[in-house]
Amino acid sequence: MRAKWFFVIAAFVALTLGTAQTALADNDATGSVGAVQTGPVGATPTADASQAGATAAASVPVAVGGSGDNTATDSVGAVQAGGGNTSSNSTGSVQVSSASASPSASAGVSDNSASASVPLTVGGDGSNTASNSTGGVQIGGGNSSTGSAGVLQAGSLQAAPAVGASIVGEAVAASAPVGVAGSGNNAADSIGAAQVGGGNNATRSFLAVQSGPVGATPSVASGSTTAAASTPASATGQPSPGTRTSEGAPRPNRNTFGVTKTPNDGPQTFGRLPFTGLGLLMFVLLGLALLGTGLKTRTSTRLSV
Repeated sequence: MRAKWFFVIAAFVALTLGTAQTALADNDATGSVGAVQTGPVGATPTADASQAGATAAASVPVAVGGSGDNTATDSVGAVQAGGGNTSSNSTGSVQVSSASASPSASAGVSDNSASASVPLTVGGDGSNTASNSTGGVQIGGGNSSTGSAGVLQAGSLQAAPAVGASIVGEAVAASAPVGVAGSGNNAADSIGAAQVGGGNNATRSFLAVQSGPVGATPSVASGSTTAAASTPASATGQPSPGTRTSEGAPRPNRNTFGVTKTPNDGPQTFGRLPFTGLGLLMFVLLGLALLGTGLKTRTSTRLSV
């Protein structure tokens, strides 16, 4: 039985390495415990099936970019993926460079077909740096955490979920692109700060939530008739990004994440999934939080083994 499990694990590792691209960044762990480091990687798992005239296919391309070296110094439980990540005197830090995922699925039978895709990109320029921090999650680039605990920092977000269907020559499609612009988040001596986009600063703050400008451009099409709402809006109500700063005790944040202001004399701007009324950005943030939690849990499991 034990030999069987070894064979299964070896096969899984071989498949993973067979689909991953070559890592370009160098990894350096000095005086650290439980450090997991990997350079830029890419994988494209796919599946398809065909039976009695019906077809189905699915693809989940995933890529982690970044440049530079990963460095962990005097850290415990550091997870670094991509390149340009630095962890110093930190515990439980998860650092991921620019990442993208484009899951898609399609199915068809006779003259009927349907498809769906959810491209997601987390960008950002620069390196991720965690110093004297605990439980920091940094995704994208240009994130800095110093003397902080429980900090979530993500670079610019871009998501473009789309669905489409064709039934006997009649087509219908819907998409809801949404994005959070900006690059560069900084948290110092803070607890429970969540920063998305860029230009966010939290100093000696508790439970601060900050985001860059938010834009959404949902659209719906049916046959040759298209109805679209394409009025990008920002979380500040202004067309240009600014610098958001939170210092000292928590204060009302004018850049509340997931809230889109509607001009009084213009068309309504949507920031929710079509036909559901659910906020799309909250699902994106929840997904990022679950990703960071999963990576940290995986690291803890390896350490306990």
